Amino acid sequence: MTKRILYIQHAGALGGSCMSLLYLIQGLNRSVYEPIIACIHPTPEVLDLYKAANIETFYWPNISPLEHTTLGWAPLYNPLAISKFVKQVLHFLPAAHATQALVEHVKPDIVHLNSLVLAPSAVGVKRTDVPLVWHVREPVHPGHFGLRKRILWYLFMKLADEGIFISQYDRQQLTDGTKGSVVHNFINFEAFDHTIDGVMVRSELGLPANAKVILFLGGQSVVKGIFPLLRAMSFVKMQSPNAHLLVGAGAYHFSGRVLSRVARTILPLIRFGTVAQRVDKLIKVDGMQPYVHMLEWRSDMPQLLAACDVLVFPSIEPHFARPVIEAGAMKKPVVASRIGGVEELVIDGETGILVPPSNIEALATALVKILNMTDEASRMGTNGLEQAKRRFSAEMNIEATTTIYEHLQ
Repeated sequence: MTKRILYIQHAGALGGSCMSLLYLIQGLNRSVYEPIIACIHPTPEVLDLYKAANIETFYWPNISPLEHTTLGWAPLYNPLAISKFVKQVLHFLPAAHATQALVEHVKPDIVHLNSLVLAPSAVGVKRTDVPLVWHVREPVHPGHFGLRKRILWYLFMKLADEGIFISQYDRQQLTDGTKGSVVHNFINFEAFDHTIDGVMVRSELGLPANAKVILFLGGQSVVKGIFPLLRAMSFVKMQSPNAHLLVGAGAYHFSGRVLSRVARTILPLIRFGTVAQRVDKLIKVDGMQPYVHMLEWRSDMPQLLAACDVLVFPSIEPHFARPVIEAGAMKKPVVASRIGGVEELVIDGETGILVPPSNIEALATALVKILNMTDEASRMGTNGLEQAKRRFSAEMNIEATTTIYEHLQ
């Protein structure tokens, strides 16, 4: 008899958490487990990603998150963030009710929440008799006074029957290491094949044949380090003239929403600007248009990695970086911040180089070193592949997850 697993997906756009959940479900034995995905956002790209993989997927309305992670939180000194926080608080109980209705509709054997931000859903699940697996894919933000972090700690400890963390750092930050298991994100080595040739992608993007390609898969994310990286590129270009930077999902498209329109109008008047405006200005002022390429979101990550010489992940906040382990699978060296989560993925001097976060000079120096030292880069790439096979194989990590499911029966 198959076990029905209801996965609640929080993501409103394609990204690492979407792919991680896809890889997990694709690795399940469908004769044992029947996956169902409920998305809390009606984003066609996210829904279609799972439907194309023959996974029952639908949008369930009225579930909202409580965002308080290093990738997104509501600081009380920011008027726009306060408004967002108040809205999340007001929607907390309705979101719990909506989740309860979802569980009662699907009647699963287990509910698997795909993010820490789904705290309202955890409350809703607990109102049923269905076991809850709470997957923490991001570090909790300390906040101003630690109150919101403590609330999340309390909810996790009280409501989760089992917890999964993607890094030791995340587990330590939320529970002091007292609850949950660490199951790293993993790699589909059939897709991420290091023998893939990146020539076609380079040609498609119009890169020179002798280009030294740096790949950043963080879009225009502030916490993932877009600004330190762009500031470092001027120094990199001086010492490695053939350097080019590819920013995956870096192309920005104005939503047209009223709040966005107001921000784009008012913030420049106070000499600040939106993130997209600041990124655009920095690229133009420093004349980086010829060698900084802001790409649309792409599904061909293996091919994009094959086209690069080094992956960079200059995060300014703790974060587990899926691109880092994907780079390892593709035999690519990495330059990344010496910061929680990332430190578990990069062996400094062996699979890549770790630098202090927001240190522009150290970041530029490390990138130049890898771009200009081909043998050293090759050695790090080989070591990265060996580590990826040893620590991030799908078989090992899927088995760890299904073992957790079995413990709940």
